Amino acid sequence: MAQERKSSSSRTLVAAFDFGTTYSGYAYSFKSDWAKVHMNKWEGGQLSSFKAPTALLLNPDKSFNSFGFEAEKTYSEIATDGDEEGRTCKEYYFFHRFKMMLKTTLTQRVHRETMCKDENDREMEAMPIFTLSIKYLKDHLMKEIEKRFLVEEITLDDINFILTVPAIWDDSAKMFMREAAVKAGLPDKQLQIALEPEAASIYCHLMHFDAVEKQKGKGNWTREMGLKYMVVDLGGGTADITVHQLQENGTLAEVVPASGGDWGGTCVDEAYKNFLEDIFGKTVMKTFKYDLEYVLDYIEFWQNFEIKKREQVISKISHLVHLLIPIALTEIFKEQTNKKGMHDAIMKALIKESTHKNEDITSLQGKLELPIESYQKFFTPTIEKLVDHLSKMFREEVGPGVDVILMVGGFSECELVQEKLAKHFGNKRLVIPYQAGLAVLKGAVFFGHHKDLISRRVARYTYGIQTWPKFDKTRHSLHKKHKINGEDRCRDVFLKFITKGDPIEPGLKKSYIFKTLKQGEKILECGVFISNKKNPEYVDEEDCYRLGTLEVPLTNSELRTNMEIEESIIFGETEIRVTACNFATGKEHEIVFDLLSPKIKIPSSKR
Repeated sequence: MAQERKSSSSRTLVAAFDFGTTYSGYAYSFKSDWAKVHMNKWEGGQLSSFKAPTALLLNPDKSFNSFGFEAEKTYSEIATDGDEEGRTCKEYYFFHRFKMMLKTTLTQRVHRETMCKDENDREMEAMPIFTLSIKYLKDHLMKEIEKRFLVEEITLDDINFILTVPAIWDDSAKMFMREAAVKAGLPDKQLQIALEPEAASIYCHLMHFDAVEKQKGKGNWTREMGLKYMVVDLGGGTADITVHQLQENGTLAEVVPASGGDWGGTCVDEAYKNFLEDIFGKTVMKTFKYDLEYVLDYIEFWQNFEIKKREQVISKISHLVHLLIPIALTEIFKEQTNKKGMHDAIMKALIKESTHKNEDITSLQGKLELPIESYQKFFTPTIEKLVDHLSKMFREEVGPGVDVILMVGGFSECELVQEKLAKHFGNKRLVIPYQAGLAVLKGAVFFGHHKDLISRRVARYTYGIQTWPKFDKTRHSLHKKHKINGEDRCRDVFLKFITKGDPIEPGLKKSYIFKTLKQGEKILECGVFISNKKNPEYVDEEDCYRLGTLEVPLTNSELRTNMEIEESIIFGETEIRVTACNFATGKEHEIVFDLLSPKIKIPSSKR
């Protein structure tokens, strides 16, 4: 299937950055051979991966030091021996798994002044953290292309860039990532945002699965016209779910709005941490994380658990799971309690005193030995939330005909997740592609070559703008009446452009003509709002929130004549776009659509 298509990219290469909660990486391919995706191999100690840990180390002056495995290594070395100037690692800024701080809700949005905490609980503005991380990946990409292909003539101008984000992120988080990427040196006009489950779906749609797919269930998955399938993208931080249908023209159409939640692999880490706090105590675990002496042990501990989460455990004959426990934990415990004993003896004693004393957990040669049932408890709350959400989708939204669940993302490689979903959805076919954790990254490259493959999306919210129409006592609330220039107006009316659940084709344009309420105002402003309701009446209703503000600077002639301006919002793509035009002359305006301002005032100059 891949060989039958030609790339529609306008440039020589497409390069994609998959900025994940746990791991990040890049991939690229040439227009002439777009299906051949190149990736970098990252090395860290005994680990080798196509992605590097999402870890950033900054110097004490907040300048860049290192990223990925190198950041973890350098931070550990400074923690052990200090740096050349005798400074400790606590004077540096070490950010680890920080992507999830961009998680947004209707009531909690990201903006330019959003802060991010490092591993030592020190705050710093989030924007430079993301910018420096993306810049490192961009610079590494350019050096890798030059080294691998021995060419120096490939420049930024020759590349179209793709940056992945969860589909469940709102528009402000997408704009945040775009702004960070542009600050990192990616040309704005050559950058496009890709939604992670869409990218994975495109990858699976274009590749030949007879050679690479790993299947569970009965029957074969054949990609025939009209096929509907669910994409479940399980990453480190989020579960991102969408449903696609294969159209007659070979494109993919979204069936229901993208949805999901914080049900990624890091939730399992949190459950495991809580378990260890039950065993060793919170003060021991806090010391293990923050004490300079144990930084290397702490990093390696969580690296090992990340690998453990993907191991096969259900098929083990012994039905026991072994988890390596650093000697540092018992050493810290002994220091804090003045107790003595060997590593295993102390752990056995602590287990007997814990809430897990009846679970047949023991310690052997420095490892916790758990029954599979106890190990599964780390995963159960996260998996149950995912199963409940999918069940509700099948029951209330998806409808009949969706018989395939396509599982992608690093957390989908976990055998326990696969087993639970297969059990709960036994009538569905589970498809787990080979290297499911790379489906988003490779699919993002494919998306850059074939942007037209997504022919329809579905609105996650109702979108509208704030207007001040003439007051109508038969339709409007009396307390909303407001007199302007001697005329009764109704303030804060929600003028709907798109309804939640509406199918939207890329490039769908909604326009409205405005003019200032008061002659002489230099800027025409319009608040853009979103709502979970299908038919909100006013912008200040519950479940209705400001997305951003359109600002159109007016010329002197427009100020004098109270000229009409046509403002348009373009929907159906991965990001919202806006335009403004003088309705009489057809002249385009420079327009600001700011979703990232920390303080957005309620506009009062539009109707």
